[in-house]
Amino acid sequence: MSKEAPRNPPVLVERQDQISEFCAECRAEGRFAFDTEFVMEDRYESEICLIQLATESTVALIDPFLKLDLDPIWKLVCDPIVETIVHAGQEDLGLCVQHSGQTPRAIFDVQIAAGLVGFDYPLSLQRIVQSLLHVRIHKAKTLTDWRRRPLSASQVRYAAEDVLYLPAMHRTLCDRLTRLKRLSWAREEFRQFEDLSLYRRATEEKLKRVKGAGSLEGRALVVLHELLEWRDGLAQTLNRPVRTVVKDHLLVEIAKTGATAFAEVRDLRGLNISDKHVRELCQVVQRASEIPAERWPTATPREVEAPREGILVDLITAIVKNYCLDNGLAYSIVATKRSIRDFVRHRTIGEPKDAAEVELLGGWRGETVGVLLDELMGGRRLVRVETNGRDRALRLDPR
Repeated sequence: MSKEAPRNPPVLVERQDQISEFCAECRAEGRFAFDTEFVMEDRYESEICLIQLATESTVALIDPFLKLDLDPIWKLVCDPIVETIVHAGQEDLGLCVQHSGQTPRAIFDVQIAAGLVGFDYPLSLQRIVQSLLHVRIHKAKTLTDWRRRPLSASQVRYAAEDVLYLPAMHRTLCDRLTRLKRLSWAREEFRQFEDLSLYRRATEEKLKRVKGAGSLEGRALVVLHELLEWRDGLAQTLNRPVRTVVKDHLLVEIAKTGATAFAEVRDLRGLNISDKHVRELCQVVQRASEIPAERWPTATPREVEAPREGILVDLITAIVKNYCLDNGLAYSIVATKRSIRDFVRHRTIGEPKDAAEVELLGGWRGETVGVLLDELMGGRRLVRVETNGRDRALRLDPR
């Protein structure tokens, strides 16, 4: 085991006073590592099967099946003066929101931090630990049944390793971020975890994710909107994953045809719900069909990229990727195709009108790559290819 990690064996927490003592230790240190093991494949809400916490000296594994009060842990994750260290932590933090209704605060995600100091993004915990601490860990329990009791020795070891090295990685990454003057960039990225909308199931987002929804408009779109809400409620009642209740393509077909007859809907191939729920579905379609036009949801316009706009997007993409290689940044943290397209459209046709909606013009991105791209678009920089042996790179020289 690395000298950078706690040497004591993990503590299997079985009493409430142990949770209180460990939370006090976390508060005293000002930070702690946090992870969970959960099951979500066969139910509506994820079921927490294990909570892993770590300080500089201790790893604690908390079994939710013992019916202990977990509220002190959620309060710790939401405490603005205690830093919570995670790896790719959105789903784990979402469990905190699910159980407490509160927003996580003071988050430090080692995966994001690593992407800001020269590593790829996203990068597995295994690879980050090996690269930063030169420790090889073996993650061989990714499909284990975490509901099974008692936990095996290998399960305990696997769970402990998820948090064991996070405090040491936090120190190392903070040092590198500080040396590169990027600690404020990381904190800006981590603030996304404090936005409650990150964890909510927005209906508008559901519509966008349904394949075939883009072909609907008007009344059919409002029917699909109402069917999605109905399906979500039914999935919650049945405690089943949403898409296993009624498949997306069936909802799209029903919305398209506006079918309200029981026999017509019942005969749809692949519809596996009770007659009672089929009748409910028909009633939802009927009510949705009566909603006045002024209350219909707005269809998301299809993205159409003009040929010359595509050329600009490709050029800007190449420039940003080259910038990331030169400056030790993960491209997938800095930009996406959408953020680059938004930048190009804002600077060429003025859409979106508000620069605050253009990711590459805000925060640390705007102060770095955004400035560079503006100089390029404004003709104050020239692009050339620099060749050094077999290495070739784009260079943006002042004009």
